[in-house]
Amino acid sequence: MQSGAGNLEPESGNLLMAEITITPRATGIGAEVGGIDLGKPLPDKSFEALRSAFEAYRLLIFRNLHWTVDQQVAYSEKFGALEDFPDPKDQAEGHKTVLRVTNIDRATNTIKPVDDPGHKSFTLGTSAWHIDSSFRTLPSKASVLYALEMPEDGGDTMFADTTLAYDSLSEDRKRALENLVIVHDFEETRRRHKLPPRPPEVQAATPPARQPLVAERANGRRALFIGSHAASIEGMTYEDARTLIDELEEICTQPAYTYRHEWKDGDMVMFDNICMMHQAMPYDLAKSRRLLHRTTVAGDAPLAGVNGPIA
Repeated sequence: MQSGAGNLEPESGNLLMAEITITPRATGIGAEVGGIDLGKPLPDKSFEALRSAFEAYRLLIFRNLHWTVDQQVAYSEKFGALEDFPDPKDQAEGHKTVLRVTNIDRATNTIKPVDDPGHKSFTLGTSAWHIDSSFRTLPSKASVLYALEMPEDGGDTMFADTTLAYDSLSEDRKRALENLVIVHDFEETRRRHKLPPRPPEVQAATPPARQPLVAERANGRRALFIGSHAASIEGMTYEDARTLIDELEEICTQPAYTYRHEWKDGDMVMFDNICMMHQAMPYDLAKSRRLLHRTTVAGDAPLAGVNGPIA
């Protein structure tokens, strides 16, 4: 289904402005956006149309962009303040809010050695199903990924819609999950990949965060807030919690609830970090160049559960 853009009626695709097209994907996961030049300042009506579409479809796909770093930052900041990436070597062109997602060394413009410790840990982390910044006390709202240089083979990104997965559960199962408190910890991902812990001062900056396992988005839709940073569930042993988290992840990553984005240079995907897990797919790390820029819209409020923020 394809429509013009404007006042979007959630899930319907009923849009009113002629210049923007919003085409929901047939599976119900995400929508493609056309008819808009994101290299120019967004008029308020166009921005409201995109925000409504994002709320409804949770993942938006744009094609054939020719963005500068400044343009990506300006677009992303329309949705809120951006998270910082403190390590200069990870930043794009010195922009502290733009992360280079890449196997390319910025200083030499050559492919990093596969066994480079920092590159190895990042690759392992992004290969697991995860939600960006779920380990923060105020989880991020959204991520914007823009492809600049992609491999000919591989390097796709898989997305899993945990809202659709939650909707598929029985009412009894939903009730059993709705009051559970899940703890997200960046160190959990490192432990599971047998990587050394981060320095204590780095860990102190992002201590484990308590979150509702069932999150409720602003429009009332609910989602399973899980992923590789999910470390424990209050009131359960580690083993029982791990079993439940893994079971829910298996449900969320069934083909019916996933979308594989086959990147082309100039693609941009914006996705909701409350209800979209994602993972990077394999490619030839030693021979193929892969470069994306990521901006992340910071959270500004505690994550709401079924009964509001957790105590």
